[in-house]
Amino acid sequence: MVELRSFGEWLRRKRKAQDLTREGLAERVGYSAATIRKLEAEERRPSAQIAGRLADLFNIPQEERTAFLRFVRGDWQAAGDWQAAPSGQSEPAPWRDLPLSPRSNLTTPTTSLIGREKELAAVYQYLLRADIRLITLIGPPGIGKTRLSIEAARAALPHFPDGVCFVALAPLDDPSLIAPVIVQTLGFVEMGRQLPLERLKDGIGDKQMLLVLDNLEHLIGDAAPLFYELLMGCPRLQILTTSREALRIPGEWLYSVPTLAVPTESSSIDMEVASNFPALTLFAERARAVRSDFALNVDNVEAVANICTQLDGLPLSIELIAAHMRLMSPESLLARLNDQFILHADGMRAVSARHKTLHNAVAWSYDLLSEEEQKLFAYLSVFSGGFRLEAAESIFSRTVTDTSVADLITLLLDKSLLQRGLDREAQDELRFQMLVTIQQFALNHLRKRDGETEARNWHFDYFLALAESGEPHMSGHGQLEWLPRLQSDMDNFRAAFEWNLRVQKDTEKGLRFANALFQYWRTRSDYREGQRWFDIALNLPRARRYPAEYAKAMLNMGILKLIHLNADVAEPFLLQSVTLARTLKDTRILAEALDYLGLAHVFQEKFEQAHAFLEESQLLFRAANDRKGLALTNWHLGWLLGAEGNHMASLEPLKEALILSQEVGDIHRQSIILRAIGEYLLNMGEPEEGRAMLRQALSASHAVGSRLEMANAFCVLFKAEVYFSNFAKVAQLLLTARKLYLDCGAQAHISSLEQELNRLRNDPNFPDLEPILAQTQTWTLEQTVAYALEDME
Repeated sequence: MVELRSFGEWLRRKRKAQDLTREGLAERVGYSAATIRKLEAEERRPSAQIAGRLADLFNIPQEERTAFLRFVRGDWQAAGDWQAAPSGQSEPAPWRDLPLSPRSNLTTPTTSLIGREKELAAVYQYLLRADIRLITLIGPPGIGKTRLSIEAARAALPHFPDGVCFVALAPLDDPSLIAPVIVQTLGFVEMGRQLPLERLKDGIGDKQMLLVLDNLEHLIGDAAPLFYELLMGCPRLQILTTSREALRIPGEWLYSVPTLAVPTESSSIDMEVASNFPALTLFAERARAVRSDFALNVDNVEAVANICTQLDGLPLSIELIAAHMRLMSPESLLARLNDQFILHADGMRAVSARHKTLHNAVAWSYDLLSEEEQKLFAYLSVFSGGFRLEAAESIFSRTVTDTSVADLITLLLDKSLLQRGLDREAQDELRFQMLVTIQQFALNHLRKRDGETEARNWHFDYFLALAESGEPHMSGHGQLEWLPRLQSDMDNFRAAFEWNLRVQKDTEKGLRFANALFQYWRTRSDYREGQRWFDIALNLPRARRYPAEYAKAMLNMGILKLIHLNADVAEPFLLQSVTLARTLKDTRILAEALDYLGLAHVFQEKFEQAHAFLEESQLLFRAANDRKGLALTNWHLGWLLGAEGNHMASLEPLKEALILSQEVGDIHRQSIILRAIGEYLLNMGEPEEGRAMLRQALSASHAVGSRLEMANAFCVLFKAEVYFSNFAKVAQLLLTARKLYLDCGAQAHISSLEQELNRLRNDPNFPDLEPILAQTQTWTLEQTVAYALEDME
């Protein structure tokens, strides 16, 4: 019995089984014998058209052809036993029994990968070796390291049962954020005072998984020791990185990503050999994307070959230049290219020359822009993580005179200097981005114009204003609209806040910025990031000179610590906020600070003091006719009564709080109040009504993406399921709640949940929790929520 591991081996054996030579098979499918040899050697993959001809030739059943095509194209790696089947028996079909794909966040490409079969196979083989723990793809910018890393990771996905995670490091300027960003992308949570690196080592443990860490050259000095420690602490972890230089740590395997093959000066190029040069194929495909009638032919093949050779076979250079085929022929393009580039006689073989070629490719496109296009192109480099059209128009309309920002962005899109796609969070919105190397080029030109400070100040003011515009909607009717909008621009918010911290140093605006995003962090359970911002803002120089913003920041910090940590940690911040608000005679801040101080005393079981604070808060909110505030204080008064054991009395203020929250449109608060009402109804012996309320609470918290409130809803829903003897569901809900608590770092909730889980483990009426835990790990959050809401009328 012989083990079959590849399409090439399958093809070789099928060919021999039918007594075909390579020449004979080539004639039947329309390839050369040399190409058949490459297919069998796994140096090349056939096109979909040729795969169809192979399926016809070898009589692949119609119902299996989709899986067969995936096998042929290398979209999964078939592994199994193969032997020549006797006549009359079923043929071997290694594309059957597709493996379940482990979890990954790898993006789906929008263009085909051309000319990288050999490189893909080599990196894939590295990934299959357990003794190779760290692989670094090195090469100049624009060589295609990122795309190759993603495709190799996708091919190797079945070999990493605990998943593959892609982390883009290019947006990071601060090396200290490397570990926290990986933690966040993996869905781990920093626990207590545990350092992010330790959290990573604990979370990964002995899992067999792959981290793909992209674009780390600007962080390499700090990344190297961090990754070494991570590999030492996680024995089955493998890391695939992309960089312009090696990490230079023990165990690192380097793979230099080559340029695409191009004809040499001595080569005679014709249509028969043109397909042997992937650079020409790439140029032709990208040209055809912008001009549907373009085709590589005997008349233009030499000009195209010269263009690709002068561009040194760099994929990004080729794609940028090919985009101009919409405007001119290959011959005129070549003439323009010669005018812009000064090539060395040695063919620019050194790495630095390749970098210069890439720079010149971008510079050539830049030089073709009008003055206003160039100016806007440079200004757009200050965005981080992309931008919406309205942001670019609002910030930079002041800089253009002859046309509109929208028209200029369209022109930059046409010239491939910008990319366009749907907003990841708000799918109905377009978002624009620059490739990293292009953005750096644009930023260099902005600095040459002495325009960076001005542009970043405008950028800061815009995103501060955006955050402040969203603040009132985050606790009102615009909540569902503003949550994804703010999420989409978190990289821009971070970049703006960092700019103010390092350069602008406007303390008042720094405090305002943190305060404006407080409701976002609270709703989305991003307590860690929120506390980091407030810790910075409250310690800015002269922060106390802005007492109103300072008092509000102390209040917001106290609220985050109350929810995320505990009342003892939060109380000093709340007390300072109360003191400042009384001095300022700011009744809005005072009322809210008193309210949360009362809640802190509820958690501390200091019920008499809690009553005093909450009642004073309620009086202030009533005097101001503040309906949002009254919803808040009624909710907490109800909670206080419930904590005192008076569940019946607690329902009245809670229901009043629910009505007020519905009137003002605060879905997040509704989810919390519904959960409290549901829990008290359960405690009063009303399981049906209580479960209905809890399901509403879960639906509301899921709508706004509050991980903490979803976990809280799961933790109470399990009590209703106990009543209905749904023991498997009980375990599922509690295990999912634990996962969510860990995700958002809600330490105050985890210990009590662990006690409940331990009780269940020792209860003979409950099923074994371990299989349910394994099932939970594979479910999406949406699946778990749907499961919890089953049978809801």
